[in-house]
Parts: sequence; C-alpha cells; structure tokens
Amino acid sequence: MANTRIFYATQKAGIAPLGSTTYTTLRGLQTLGMTTTFNLEQVFEIGQIGIYENVEGVPDVEISLEKVLDGYAPLYTLATQLATSASLVGRSKASCQLAVSIYPDTNDQAEGAPGAEVQMSGLFVSSVGYSVSVDGNATETMSLVGNHKVWVGLIAGTSNATYANTTPFTDNDNPLSITGSGGVNRREDVLFEYSTDAAATEGCASAASGQGTVLPQDIYGISASGTNDRDGNLQYGAHVQNFSSTVDLGREDLFELGRRTAYSKFVNFPIEVTTEIGVISTSGDLVSVTEEGLFSDPPCGGSNLTDRAIRLHMCEGLNLDLGCKNKLSTVGVTGGDAGGGNVEVTYTYSNFNDFSVFHPSDPNWGNASFTPGYLVGA
Repeated sequence: MANTRIFYATQKAGIAPLGSTTYTTLRGLQTLGMTTTFNLEQVFEIGQIGIYENVEGVPDVEISLEKVLDGYAPLYTLATQLATSASLVGRSKASCQLAVSIYPDTNDQAEGAPGAEVQMSGLFVSSVGYSVSVDGNATETMSLVGNHKVWVGLIAGTSNATYANTTPFTDNDNPLSITGSGGVNRREDVLFEYSTDAAATEGCASAASGQGTVLPQDIYGISASGTNDRDGNLQYGAHVQNFSSTVDLGREDLFELGRRTAYSKFVNFPIEVTTEIGVISTSGDLVSVTEEGLFSDPPCGGSNLTDRAIRLHMCEGLNLDLGCKNKLSTVGVTGGDAGGGNVEVTYTYSNFNDFSVFHPSDPNWGNASFTPGYLVGA
C-alpha cells in the first residue's frame, strides 16, 4: 500500500564523507527540509516576442537541518569529517553526502524496506549555528548546499538504495548523554564550572581555563576572566537568558570553461561570526561610551571597546570556541514596560573567522587538531 503521508517516524537521514557509503544516522534530528532551485536564464531575439530559449543552468540543492544537543555528534562535525582541523577554515573545504530514506507510514520506526531514498552528494556546509535559552532545548542548526540530488527506489532505472538498511531505528532510542550529562541539554546544562590549572589556558591569556563557559566582561556579573561565578547563596553573577552564535559561510561557485558544474564552492573569507547573549538586567546595560573613547591614548585617539573571549560548553560535550577577538557591536535594552515585564539586555558580538567546534562524538575526536588544548571535561 502506498503512503498517504510522510511524518517524523517514517523517515531517516544519514551523513557520510564524500565518496563513502558508511553513513552515520542523524540522532536527535528535529527538522529536515530540502529545496531544489532550477536556475533559468532567458534568451530573447530580435524579431519575435516569444522566448528564444529558457536556458537551464546548474540546479541548486539546499538542505536545512536542526537537531537537539544530546551527546551524539553535532551535524557540523559529521558534515566535515574530511576537515583538516576543528576551526572554521579547517572545516571549510570538507564535503559530504546526505541520504534520506522514506518508510511505510504504518511503521512505528524507520526500519525494514524503504519505499524510496534520496541521495545528495558534493554537499558543503553553508551555515551553522548553536542556540540555548531558558525556554526549550539546546539546538544546532545547519544548512548544506550542492547540485546533485537523485531519488532511488521509486523511479525506474535508478540504482538501489545504499543507506536505507543501515542502523535502523528500534523505537527505543535514547540520547547518547542520557547518563551523567543531562540527556537532551537545556538551560541547566550550560557549564559554568572552571579549572584552576593555568597550564590548560590556550589562546586567550585572560580567559579562564577548563570546561566552563566563558562570557564577555562587558556583561554585568561576569568576572575579569570571563567566568559566571556563584555566590554563597548559589546565585550566578549574571542571569543569562539566552546564547546563540551563527555563521553564514556565503559560498560562491567557481566555474571553468569546458565544465558545466562548479569545480569549487569556496568560502570567501573573511566571514563574520555573530553571537547574541541576553541577560536579565539588574543595573542597566552598564556599557558606557564617549566621543573620544573611554580608553584614550593621546594624541592618537582612543576606543570604547575591548576584545573579548567567548566559549560555550554544554554538559553533553559541545565546546564552541569563538576565539579572543569578539567585539561588542550592539547592546539593546528591552522590556520593563508598564505591563510588568523584566528589563532584558541583549549584547551582540562580532568576530571574523573564529568558530571552532569540538565534541567528544566527533569522528575526528582524539586528533590533536580536533581537541582543544584547554580542558574539555568528561
């Protein structure tokens, strides 16, 4: 019997390095979208109103994914298994392939013989971001771009599926981090625990070492080393409401004569990385500015800003390192209206090219280039 619909329990997705048929099934996946754009260019001619030819260019395929942070490998690490390091530039040239299998809509889980499977290859990461707030789950979002998408199984003349029967679901899945590190991570799973081992500090001389989240000192309540410490009543210095960091790689195609498709989808560095941190205000935003700059250096002027280190570390293993040169780009104050809402301050930071992702479930974990020099924790 043909499906009457497709819903979450009847589809399964996996990522493999380019050229491999060893797919890793995506666990904790929440959304999966595919868009195919046929790039058409019109050619007209003198002498008639009708179109001369509607020229078909190279089609663009874009896949958007979102997963919860749950101890399994982040999507970004699976899509960049061919990377040379965990940094943004180290992962920028790695490509992958993605397969999605569709199963009968009478199944309890994605197992058995699929009705169809779509295979996409030559995919590159186009954007990636991480977000955690006081409401809901901590999530990762990622988009992939490519030019190759083939359905197999239902279309005559196509090859058999290569991914469908591997790593089936059993209707008894659990987060990999279910024991000891929070399961699906939420607000309570942001780590604010720090090491005193000075030798473990890497890169940012003023930032705390160890596994703890490091935030900018512009935020009231954050220490001089970027720690969010608790007092004797176990109250944090800063009441952080949300944290999000995103980067759009803005890939461009490189073409050459004699070839229809692009021979490269390169990242046009420098790339801006944007981070937003929202907090409940207790004393205003406390960000002062002057025309001449608070940190003046006569006679050559001054500045109002200082480079800041930012790192996010979650109980399930994610360590997002945004480097040492994040600068405050905007600070906004909202709320506190007559309806009784709280005043919240949102700090937006910007850096360029610093976006390193580490995770113990990364297939490259253990390689020195994929393990931070400071302590990550168990």
